[in-house]
Amino acid sequence: MSSYFSADLKKMIEGYLVRFETPRSGILPILHAIQDEKDWISPEDITALEKEFKLSIVDVEEVLSFYSMYRTSPPKPFRLEVCNSISCWLMGSHKTIEHIQKKLEENPEIPFSCKEVECLGYCGYAPVALVNKDRHSHVTPEKALELIQQYTQNTKDKG
Repeated sequence: MSSYFSADLKKMIEGYLVRFETPRSGILPILHAIQDEKDWISPEDITALEKEFKLSIVDVEEVLSFYSMYRTSPPKPFRLEVCNSISCWLMGSHKTIEHIQKKLEENPEIPFSCKEVECLGYCGYAPVALVNKDRHSHVTPEKALELIQQYTQNTKDKG
């Protein structure tokens, strides 16, 4: 029987399932592996996990709804994730989030999404943000706009 998942991903999923005492315990790394390969986790991925590996859809969806790190819709090319834990919040991350989300709502053609995330472990450089997997420190609303322009321009220059 052919797999819905690529051969490499299927092998990785099988490895996680045997590594843990219960299959449910492997859900987090399995979802990370799927997202790393596909950039998001689709309803079809969830169904395939149940059909091929007998993982409960309810268990998988519980994890997806609890953790903000998993994407359940196709992402825009760039994702701005702004830490809103206490150190970053005290340094104004909430203002950056509000400002950028408003800007993106007004300009849906900008290839960015913006969301609040929990601690990124870089508290001494608050507020901190990730653009995809690139970490940036001292991110004010103005610096966030500069990052958006920089990443967007770099994409245009390559294309």
